[in-house]
Amino acid sequence: MTTLSADAVRSASKKLTMPTLTIDNQTISVPEGKTILEAAEALGIMVPHFCYHKELGAVGACRMCAVTVHTGPMPGLKMACLIAVEEGMVVTTGDDASATFRERVGEWLMLNHPHDCPVCDEGGECQLQEMTISSGHGIRRYQGGKGTYTNQDLGPFIAQEMNRCIQCYRCARTYKDYCGGRDFGVMGSRNRVFFGRFKEGMLESDFSGNLVDLCPTGVFTDRTFRFKSRAWDLEQADSVCPHCGVGCATVPGGRLRELQRVQSGDNSLVNATFICDRGRFGSGYANHPERPRQARQGDQPISVGAALTTLETQIRAAIKHHGPEAVLLVGSDRASLETNWLLQRTAKHFGCRVPVLNAHHHRHQTAQMAAFDFSDQLASLQDIRTSDLVLVCGVDPLAEAPLLALALRQAVRKGGRVVVYDPRPVELPCDYDQVAIAPLALQELLADSGAEGRHLRDLIGQAKAPIIVAGADLLGPVGFQKVRKWAEKSSNAERPCLMYPVLAGANSFGTALLSLPEQDDLLTRLDSGKVKMLICVETDPLLEAPDGERFAAALTRLEQLVVLDYLPTSLSTHANLFVPTCPPVEDSGTFINNEGRLRRFQQVIKPGQSLAVGEHPSREFSLDTPGSDPQPAALLLQRLIGRELPLAELHRQLVLEQPRLAALTKLKAGEAGSRVTPAVARPQFIDQLPEQPVQTLELVVSPARYGGDLFSRYAPKLEPRKRLPCFYLHPDELQKHGLKDGDNAVVETDFGSFRLSVCSQPGMAAGCVLVESSAAFPQLIPGAGFSYCVISPGGANE
Repeated sequence: MTTLSADAVRSASKKLTMPTLTIDNQTISVPEGKTILEAAEALGIMVPHFCYHKELGAVGACRMCAVTVHTGPMPGLKMACLIAVEEGMVVTTGDDASATFRERVGEWLMLNHPHDCPVCDEGGECQLQEMTISSGHGIRRYQGGKGTYTNQDLGPFIAQEMNRCIQCYRCARTYKDYCGGRDFGVMGSRNRVFFGRFKEGMLESDFSGNLVDLCPTGVFTDRTFRFKSRAWDLEQADSVCPHCGVGCATVPGGRLRELQRVQSGDNSLVNATFICDRGRFGSGYANHPERPRQARQGDQPISVGAALTTLETQIRAAIKHHGPEAVLLVGSDRASLETNWLLQRTAKHFGCRVPVLNAHHHRHQTAQMAAFDFSDQLASLQDIRTSDLVLVCGVDPLAEAPLLALALRQAVRKGGRVVVYDPRPVELPCDYDQVAIAPLALQELLADSGAEGRHLRDLIGQAKAPIIVAGADLLGPVGFQKVRKWAEKSSNAERPCLMYPVLAGANSFGTALLSLPEQDDLLTRLDSGKVKMLICVETDPLLEAPDGERFAAALTRLEQLVVLDYLPTSLSTHANLFVPTCPPVEDSGTFINNEGRLRRFQQVIKPGQSLAVGEHPSREFSLDTPGSDPQPAALLLQRLIGRELPLAELHRQLVLEQPRLAALTKLKAGEAGSRVTPAVARPQFIDQLPEQPVQTLELVVSPARYGGDLFSRYAPKLEPRKRLPCFYLHPDELQKHGLKDGDNAVVETDFGSFRLSVCSQPGMAAGCVLVESSAAFPQLIPGAGFSYCVISPGGANE
C-alpha cells in the first residue's frame, strides 16, 4: 500500500484565500481569518496591545489596540485584535483618533499602577512599560488615591503583586483556558477584579510558571529569581530543555556564572510559547553545590590537560595488553549529538570496538524503532494540537512529556477526542476517556484482538487526522512494532495515521540514529570479561539503566573506570579518573527530539563556581575563575584524539557519515528546527510476549513527575513538588492481599525486596503494582521490560 508521508500531506494543504489590505500605506496579503493586529505585525508595524497573545487569541479586554478602519464593512475606530481582515480594507494606526484613544486608554490603565519600577523584577522586559510609552502616555495627571490589594502566597515558585494588575485577563486565560488549571482564576467585578486562588497555597498546575512569561506587567514574577538580577544584566541565549524528549525551546538566563532562571522560548511546532514547571524550575543541577568541578586521579586533583594525557596513555596501554575490546566507551541520551558522534570517532581513533551510546538497552532498542521505522510518519506537537483523535498508548504525559499534555488539551478545545490506554491513573488537563489496562493486556489489544481492538480500529477509521502517541518505556520494542503496524493499516494516500513516540531522554532519538541496530548491550559486553577499562561520558548506568546490581558487580572486575560528567552521581565519586564536563547551558550543541526534529542549543554562561547566599568573594587573587575547569565533553573528546574542529566543520563531517542529518549544517539556535531525513523501514519481527508467572502482579515502574529524571533529581527548587514514595494498588488488589490504604507491605521483585506503605488508587488497572522511580528506588528504572512481583503485608506501620 502506498501512503503519503506526513510532510507530503502537510504540503498538500488546501489553497488559502488571501485578502489584501493596506495598513499605513503598506499593502499586504494575509490568510483569511487573520486580524488587523496580526497583519500589522507581519508588516513590522507595532500596534500597542496587552490582552492579545498569539497563542491565547484576543478578548478585547484592554482596549489598547485601537486603529481606524477607513475602507471596509465597518469603518471607524476599531480594536485591531478583534477585527478580521477584509479584501480592500484600508487601515491607519497613527491617525489622531487612534493615537488619542490609545493615549487615554494607557492613562486609565495606569491610574492604580504603583511607581515601583525600580524594585520590580519585570523592569527592563516589561510590556506595560513599552506599551504605555508607545501609546503616548508619559505624565500622570491623576492625583487621587489608588486601589490596593492584599497579595496571596501562591507557593515557592510564583510571587504575586496584585497592585500592578491592569486587568488584561492573560493570567486567567493562560492558567485556566490554555493550561487547564483549576485552582486559579478571576474573582470580583468592575474595578475590584482579583486574580488568584480562593485561598492561599501552592499553585497546583504543572504549568504554573507560564504566568510569569504571559503576564505583561509585574503581577506574577518568578519567586526563585526574585531580586537576583536585572534583566539587562543577564547573559541569555536560545536553548533546548534537557528534561525530556519533547525538546522545548527555552531561554536560560545567567549572571556571574550562575544559571538564575529559565524562560520559555518560541517554537510553534514544538512547545509554542509554554514550558512546564519541571523545565522552568528544575535547573538547579547546573549550580548544584556538590557538582564536581575538579579533574582528579583517584583522590588527587589534577589539571584537565593532565587528565586527558593520562587517559590517552591508559587507553593505549589497555589496548596493547588486552586487545581492542579491552576499552569500552559509553555515551548517553543526555549528551549532545556531537558528543555521541565524537565517541564513535574516538573509538575509531584508538581502534576500540564501537561504543554503547545508551546504557539502557531496552530503551535504546525502542528509540531505534522511532528513529528508523517511524521516521516517515512522525507527528509534531502542532499536529497533535489540531488532531481530531489522539490515542495515547502507554504514556503518562505529565510525567514523561508534559508539553504533550498541553497539546492534547488544545486538541480537545478544538473538538478533538483523546483516548488513553494505560495501567496508571493518568491525569490530563482536559476531558479524555481512559481504559485502565495492564501492560500485557495492552500488548494484546495492540495485536488487534478482542472487542476493544475492534473498537480501536473503528475509532481510527472514522477520524480525519488520527495520531497514535506511543510510550517507549511501557510499550517497548514489541509494542512499538504493533503501533507501527496499526498506523500502516490505518493509513491511506489521502489520510495518514501519524505517530508520536515518547522517548526518555533529550537526545534518545539522536543516539538511536547514530547506533548500529545489531550492537551488543552494555552488560553483555561487560559480562564477557574482556572489558578492562570503562569510559562513561555523561552517563551513570547505576542510575540510568536496569540491573544495577549486575552492573555494580561488573565494575569490580574493571582495572580502570573513567567518568566524564557534570552531575554528582555515585559513579563520578568512585571513578579512578574523573574529568568535569559542562551541562547544556554551558555548551553549544544539538539534540534530536521525539519527532526527529534537530534542536540546536547555545552556550548561555561559562563554567564557574557561583557564590552561595551570604558568601563573601575569595580574598585570594588568581587569573583562574574558581570552578572553571569543566569543559564541553565534545571539546574534551576532540582534544583526546588531537583534532579540535570548529562546530561548523564538525557538523559537515558528521553529515558526511550520517546523510539523514543533512539539515544540521544550516541549523540555528532559536529556529523551529528541521526533521531528519526519513529512513527506509526495516523488516518487522513481532516477538512473543512472556507469560506471567502464577500468583504474581505486573510491576509498573513509572517516572515521577518531579525527580524521575536525573536533572530534576538534582534540582533543589523542585523539592516541594516531589511526592513521598509508596506502592499504588487498585482497591480490589488491596482487599485481595489483606491490605488497607496506608499499610506497610513488602514487594518482592527481580530487582530486590522493598518495604513501603501502600496507597489505594481506584483509577489504575487491577493486577498491577505501580511505583514511581525516584532517588528512593535507584534499582527500579522505567522501561526495563515486563516485570512481575509478589506483595505481602509488611508488618505494623512505624
